[in-house]
Amino acid sequence: MASGLSVRQSGTLRPAHRETVFCKTLVVGNSVAAYTATLAILQAGGQVCWAQAGTLDLVATLNRQQRSQQAESRFSWRQGRRISPWEEATVMSQSQQTFWTNWQPQSTLAASKTPPQLPPSGKSSAVAAAPRKNKDSQFRRAIAPYLQNQQLILIPRGLPIRVLYSQQRGKRRVHQVVFQDATTRQRFQIHARLILDATADALLQKDLAEASEATLIPEHRLTVDEAIADLRREARGRVFPDSIAIVMASGLDKRSKPRPLSVPLRSLILQETEGFLNVSMPGCEPRLRPIFAHPRAQWALGEAAGQIAAKAAQVGSIDALRTAPNWSWSLQQTLVRQGIPVFAFDDVTLKDPDFEAIQMVAIADVVRTARRRDLSFRPETPVTKAVLASALTRLPKQTPPSSSDAAPLADVTANHWAEQAIQTAIANHTLTPEQATTFEPSKVLTQRQLWQVVQPLYPLHITTPPFGLSDAPARRRHLSRSLYPILQSQLGNSQLGN
Repeated sequence: MASGLSVRQSGTLRPAHRETVFCKTLVVGNSVAAYTATLAILQAGGQVCWAQAGTLDLVATLNRQQRSQQAESRFSWRQGRRISPWEEATVMSQSQQTFWTNWQPQSTLAASKTPPQLPPSGKSSAVAAAPRKNKDSQFRRAIAPYLQNQQLILIPRGLPIRVLYSQQRGKRRVHQVVFQDATTRQRFQIHARLILDATADALLQKDLAEASEATLIPEHRLTVDEAIADLRREARGRVFPDSIAIVMASGLDKRSKPRPLSVPLRSLILQETEGFLNVSMPGCEPRLRPIFAHPRAQWALGEAAGQIAAKAAQVGSIDALRTAPNWSWSLQQTLVRQGIPVFAFDDVTLKDPDFEAIQMVAIADVVRTARRRDLSFRPETPVTKAVLASALTRLPKQTPPSSSDAAPLADVTANHWAEQAIQTAIANHTLTPEQATTFEPSKVLTQRQLWQVVQPLYPLHITTPPFGLSDAPARRRHLSRSLYPILQSQLGNSQLGN
């Protein structure tokens, strides 16, 4: 991983003056995003060098986040009903949920006006230091095994002062960062295939802009309109084909409700730039920046970027990753399998047995929320023929009918919400009318009937139904479960899979 250097047993490194460290992936910064990106790369089996530039106190930052979270208002999407977990920002990745479960308040004194009772010895410093030490060790324990086997090289005192790049045919290739030791003032450099700017204020991107004397533009710049969406009809912001993380958008407008906002990979990538990801602050309008500075948003961004960096290291680069067939769907599948939600539902938890299927079928825009005004998937709602017709016609490789000479149906009028999907399903012989002129769009299908419809679309090697064949009503969870193998056979041929 490294060349011409000696790593201490603790896994930390103090490079010599003018020494060059070589690594596959470099994470720069001491933000929450830097920590989670580093950890995600390591957990995915990658190697990483983490230069903890800056003086941000992670423990203090997360303590402030915990206190502010407890004080946030409890606005309800549905007046008089339960509060959406997304509004409380409790629908998080598996790793973040585990972290916050174990993360205890540094002091409970804020909730009580009673002054602390010191032990007889009067050793107040030891009492105050104990919680802090425990929290520091919570960070340290997660990365300790990787420090020991040198999968992680930690540089605690390097401050970035210059970003080096080459340029060919109008495209920048970022390949090195020059650092200065905060104590000795000695300079050294780190050469990497992929550099993640996880500094709190995007220092590397600013330096790159100055060095190249150019305005650096992200491939996608998130807007307030995308975050707020339709105030009256939409419960979530815009969902992108290359969505890789979800953050909670709130406080943008006095009229707007808190809502999940998807972050596309393109917002982390600069135009005509390779070897560089802007992790801690995606490309966005200035009004959105406070949203992404939130520690839980930083966690989501860093964790997703770390998984992406690990995949990019496997295939060679971000460019190589994005030229693979169906790369975005396969990458999103990787994230979902790591317990990272990519599509926001407030009634499908990480522990749901159909979490992966429901997420991936929604990402493919085949089966999503039943209503746009809320975030509920309603997994136990029965499946009707109209719902199945709509889902089948959204499959990527469904062939549109060659003609529109379909027989009129007495119970499917021209203004029926699924009229076009029903006619397409009949023309493709995936669904049939009940009688010559009736379709019965509201008829609830049994699990056996659902399997009979989707089984011909399955790959030949799959012969076992994904649920028990009975005459009980098929539910929306069964629909996603039954369509997921079809999507995998159509979209899962990327080299990024599994």
